[in-house]
Amino acid sequence: MCGMNNFFKFVIIGLVLIIGLSVIYILNGNNQSLDVGLSGPDEVMAGVPFDLKVEFSNQIDSVLKNVSIIVALPDGAVFAGSGEEKLVDSKDLGDLGQGSLVSENYKIIFLSAQGGSVSGGKGIGEKLKIKTLVSYSSGSSKYEKETEKEVKILDSGVSVEIKAPEEVFSGEEFDVSVNYKNISEVDFSGLELVLEYPANFTFISSDSKADSGNNVWELGDLRKGSEGSFTVKGSVAGPENSPVIFKADLNFSLNNQKYRIDLKDVNSVISPSPLSLLILLNDKQDYVTRLNDDLKYNIGYINNTDVPLREAVVRVQILGELFDLESLDTKAVFRKTDNTLTWNSSNTPELNYIAPRSAGFVSFSIKTKTNYPVRRLGDKDFILSVKAEIESPTVPEFLNASRTYNISKMETKVAGDLALSAGAFFRDAEAGILNKGTLPLKVNQPINFTIHWILKSFATDFNGIEVRAPLKEGVKFTGVAKSNFGNAPVLDEKTNEMVWTLEKLPANKGFVDDPVEVIFQIEATPSSSQIANYMPLLGETIVRSTDTFSSVQKEIRLAQITTALPDDITVGQQGGVVQP
Repeated sequence: MCGMNNFFKFVIIGLVLIIGLSVIYILNGNNQSLDVGLSGPDEVMAGVPFDLKVEFSNQIDSVLKNVSIIVALPDGAVFAGSGEEKLVDSKDLGDLGQGSLVSENYKIIFLSAQGGSVSGGKGIGEKLKIKTLVSYSSGSSKYEKETEKEVKILDSGVSVEIKAPEEVFSGEEFDVSVNYKNISEVDFSGLELVLEYPANFTFISSDSKADSGNNVWELGDLRKGSEGSFTVKGSVAGPENSPVIFKADLNFSLNNQKYRIDLKDVNSVISPSPLSLLILLNDKQDYVTRLNDDLKYNIGYINNTDVPLREAVVRVQILGELFDLESLDTKAVFRKTDNTLTWNSSNTPELNYIAPRSAGFVSFSIKTKTNYPVRRLGDKDFILSVKAEIESPTVPEFLNASRTYNISKMETKVAGDLALSAGAFFRDAEAGILNKGTLPLKVNQPINFTIHWILKSFATDFNGIEVRAPLKEGVKFTGVAKSNFGNAPVLDEKTNEMVWTLEKLPANKGFVDDPVEVIFQIEATPSSSQIANYMPLLGETIVRSTDTFSSVQKEIRLAQITTALPDDITVGQQGGVVQP
């Protein structure tokens, strides 16, 4: 009997193996019998169209139903003639008979590598994958076959070389040269080159007139091997060591569709000027101001050359709603139309002759206003801006400019403000909290009060707000608390303090709209030592927070709260005095 059981076990195991192998053979046989191939170049130039061929044949002994093909491109590639947003092409091919051969051609262009620029170095040498998915039905089953091809991205088919000096002086004229050449084996049409100048760049001229504004050149059609060039002349004005970045795009047309190839940025930097300029506010470069603040600006200058600079002029423009222009104190000439101060040899004789390697300064004083110019919630994060410039008609021999010039800017943040008020009430119907007990207070007789904390913010957002106040002797928290914004106060049992925290308080809360208010109830039991006096309820209230705009730490301290109850108009002056 045992031998018979073993025999049946072997038979069953054999059948399972045969069935399993048959299923695997059928599935693999179907997939292996659908031969999908991708053919195309292994390397392509950016902007140059290339052909991708997808071929597959039905080697299965049946008709394949609902055959479809999907081609998916990586970021930075497009189907020629389609918009840059189309990365997937799907085709339904219907049924495919036994032995049938399908061949589909796609024209593709690589513009960039995974969202990055390919021309000028970034993205060069990247290998990106094009994927295809062929799906079909056979019998009651559905099958898919995925194939991919890796393509290496080379430089742009149109090489564009932009050159600028590595270092330039503020105010100095310099050239930016642009050379372009079709290095591919195809002709380009509708070429357009767009230069994006730095914000502090002043365009002077170009030896090839721009077709739009002063920064767009229509290069037209460019046959393989053709090339061209032009030069732009200009100057920059800015603080020492600040970057000067020229950006460029190359646009071309294909099948009535316009495409763009990003080009490599060209970076320069403003060299230390022959005439340095520095702004200090209250002897700091990172000063943070506030309302009703006294501001003293010093604008220092240094002649870094070995030649004297004559007839220098310093101009300073002040911008900011919180400048109190009525408080301005200076010997400069003030022009109200654009808030510009001017110092020259007539009011500052030292500017008539700045000796080699010597320094000097001009100054002005001004106050900030006493109120924020807030009219709506979005009026916040105020800045005081000062733009200073100095120039002299004296030009050292090494400087290619019509004047010696420099510019400096300072932006000063204005800190926001918080306001906290605190009050205690016995009769507080508006709070919706019933206080038990009777007035006047009597020794050993418990009585309830509600404490109100009202918080307002001005001009900036605040983070990490924490309000703390200790409960005084004979006072305890009843557990009743409410808030119209965020968390309600809780009792810190370790310190016996009432604590209210807010993660964030938006700017102008309580200034433009309703303030933030919390209410909590306490129970006070007077002692005999407090007879004929007001009973202390809460100790000093402390608020700490951070101004998110200026990063200034804000702290407010309020005096203790007693049963004097000045905010409860229903209680007379003697109503809060403890009686025997």
